[in-house]
Amino acid sequence: MSFSPREFRDCLGQFATGVAVVTTRATDGSKAGITINSFASVSLEPPLVLFSVDRMAASHAIFIGDSKHFCINVLQQEQRILSERFAAPIDDRWQGLEFEDDGHGIPRLVGNIASFSCARHAVHDGGDHSIIVGRVENITLGQTGDPLLYYGGGYARLS
Repeated sequence: MSFSPREFRDCLGQFATGVAVVTTRATDGSKAGITINSFASVSLEPPLVLFSVDRMAASHAIFIGDSKHFCINVLQQEQRILSERFAAPIDDRWQGLEFEDDGHGIPRLVGNIASFSCARHAVHDGGDHSIIVGRVENITLGQTGDPLLYYGGGYARLS
């Protein structure tokens, strides 16, 4: 390779992405969630989406094994605090948060601009990440507003 890992990250950072929080529930009933910017559509028929999760993430095992369903919550600009909360290694990130059941017992965050309730379809090796493909079972178009964006190593705005 003619580039360093830092140079690779800097180059990837030039691609603006939306920010989402993926939520799920373990078989013991505990809730889990992580902030992602790796969300992408895969297929319209069947409706498939994907995200990736770091193999070192505390919730990695839940997403690839324990839980068969998850909800991708696309955040709006005003929800930056949720992005930061689900990215930080804090004990109870759910304390005081408003959420509702997505129909599969998975917490769907309130106030997001869109959500995708999914059944896990496949898990693929992605190097230091696992790529999780979900079959979309339900969608919710939520609040209107500008999306929360990430660009160049920080949060960004449309305007």
